[in-house]
Amino acid sequence: MKKNILILLLAMICLFTACNKSGEKVNNENKNESESIENKNESENIESENTPEKAGEEAGNSAYPPMVKVDGITYVDTSYENAMATCGTSDGKIKTSVDGTKMPTNDDESNFGKGYGYQVWEDGYINVEIDNRWVLFRDIKLEDKNDQIPEWVAHFTGKVINTEEDSLLVEKIEMDDRFIFKDSLTKPILLSIQNLDNEKDGVISTDGLEGKTVEVYFGGEIKNTDPLLSSPISLEKIYRISVK
Repeated sequence: MKKNILILLLAMICLFTACNKSGEKVNNENKNESESIENKNESENIESENTPEKAGEEAGNSAYPPMVKVDGITYVDTSYENAMATCGTSDGKIKTSVDGTKMPTNDDESNFGKGYGYQVWEDGYINVEIDNRWVLFRDIKLEDKNDQIPEWVAHFTGKVINTEEDSLLVEKIEMDDRFIFKDSLTKPILLSIQNLDNEKDGVISTDGLEGKTVEVYFGGEIKNTDPLLSSPISLEKIYRISVK
């Protein structure tokens, strides 16, 4: 009799232990599933918050570069000044503006402001007058050739006559006749090397450039052109200096 009772107690203990483990397993599975769902939802929320539009709003920056729509074509800012645009007459004016996190959808609309005049140029380009300068905008459907600067941007071929660690002194050899300031570059020109295409071990260097020929692209403003001044000519903004 005692033996039977002992066996019964052992059986009840085993059954209780098995049930307990089974319950723990179910609870753990439910807990893991719940954590997985929470993590997934959290990840989806983060992804939805990190869209370009949301990032632009939070950072206060445009999610899109400056754009303008004219005659059904959307143009994007190239950041280059058109130095051949000598006529101050506009073909039209930007009348409406959308937020910088959007693209313009209507004609004569931009995402950077209104009131700016524009000129229809050529080959898929227009000029927009910003701060009294004609900035080139390119049809967004045109291929973006980052290594090719539009021909209307001021540039000349020069010879390096002296080098410093952070600058070059060059003299003009050749310049397109269409640039009205061509004859102003009669003295040596001092150039910062910030956008010089000449690296050694990952660092921009002027070593070995004396006597070399370079192609210089720059903004249209030129200073110290008076031949009676001893100081060299300076260029307001240099887009690129390429060693030929």
